Amino acid sequence: MRSNHPNFFSPDWPCPPFVRSVVTYRFGGNSKRPYASNNMAIHVGDDIEIVQNNREKLCQNLSLPRQPIWLNQVHGNKIINVTHDYSLSDGDGFYCKELDKPCGILTADCLPILICSTKKKEIAAIHAGWRGLGSGIIKRALDMFESSSEDVIAYLGPAISSEVFEVGYEVREYFCDHAENLVEKNRIKAAFEKWGENKLLADLYELARMDFELYGISKIYGGNFCSYRNSELFYSYRRDGITGRNASIIWLK
Repeated sequence: MRSNHPNFFSPDWPCPPFVRSVVTYRFGGNSKRPYASNNMAIHVGDDIEIVQNNREKLCQNLSLPRQPIWLNQVHGNKIINVTHDYSLSDGDGFYCKELDKPCGILTADCLPILICSTKKKEIAAIHAGWRGLGSGIIKRALDMFESSSEDVIAYLGPAISSEVFEVGYEVREYFCDHAENLVEKNRIKAAFEKWGENKLLADLYELARMDFELYGISKIYGGNFCSYRNSELFYSYRRDGITGRNASIIWLK
C-alpha cells in the first residue's frame, strides 16, 4: 500500500473538495531506531528536534497552511472543540469548523478515525483506544456535528486488527457495561472472539462501525489495515514496545 508520496498516503474516501486528509507512513523521516524513521510523536522518547524535523518535512510535502495541532492523548473520550486560540489540551479527539487548522491524531495500534460532513464545513479526528471506544468517544464527536447523519462520512485508519489484538475478558465487560440496550450488548459480544483459555480477540474496526451505524451513519471507509502485522508501513506498540507514532491529519480548506 505505497503511494507516490514520500511519507504519507491520502485516505480513500469520498470527502468533499473542501476537506483534506492524510495518514503518515513510518518511513521517509529522520528518526533513528527504535523510532525509525518518520516518527511524529514527541512524547515517546525520540529526539524532539528530529521529530520536529519530521513534522516540518510533512508540512512542506503537503503545503499545509500551518503546523497541525495536537492533543495530549489520555485514552479517554473527551472531544476538544477547536477555536482560533486553541492550545495543547488533554483529550482524545478534535471537532473543528475552523479553516486551515489541521487536526492531528497519533497512533501505534489504537484506531485513528477521521470524520467529515459532505455538505457543511465541519470535521473531527479521534484517537480511539478501546477505553475511548467503550466509553462512547464516537458518539461524543458525532453529537457535535450540525449535519444530518446522511451527510456524515467516516474513515477508519491503520490500527491493530482483530487477528492479533488479544485482550482479557474485562475489556469485553467494559464495553457491555456501557451498552445502552440488549441489542447493542449482543453485537458487542460478537466483536470478540474466544482465544485460548483466558483471552479474547477484539475487533476495534467492528466496534467503531457499530457506533457509527447506531447513529445512522452507513458511509464508513477504511478499516482494512493491521498496524501490528505491517511493520514496514506502521508503528505498533504491541509489537515493538518502544516505538514511534503514525499521524492521521484532517483539515478544512
